[in-house]
Amino acid sequence: MMHTPGPWVVEYDGSGRPVAINAPGDDGIPVAVGHVVRWRGIGFPTSEKARANAHLIAAAPTMLAALREIAVIAEEHVHDLCTIVQEGGTLSAVDKMELHRWQSVGEAIAKAEGDKP
Repeated sequence: MMHTPGPWVVEYDGSGRPVAINAPGDDGIPVAVGHVVRWRGIGFPTSEKARANAHLIAAAPTMLAALREIAVIAEEHVHDLCTIVQEGGTLSAVDKMELHRWQSVGEAIAKAEGDKP
């Protein structure tokens, strides 16, 4: 699954409240990739949280690209750790934590790409 290419930016209304997350369209006109829910009430975030949520969502393409770069580095290291285990060796507590962190990178990428709920 391919997402709308970034950069994604937060659009604000005249009062400075976030209303949408936009990306550049093919014709140069911004297109909405998301809308910000900011009403107060049960189940809705406060204005501060809506702003924080909007910026987090807008950063998603940049973060995904960074995670993909990290995954390239991690792949070799994870392979080395798995080889140790396959050859009957044991991992130190630090190596186990490191392996878990590298696996978390892969899980986050899978989630962002729609391969994992």
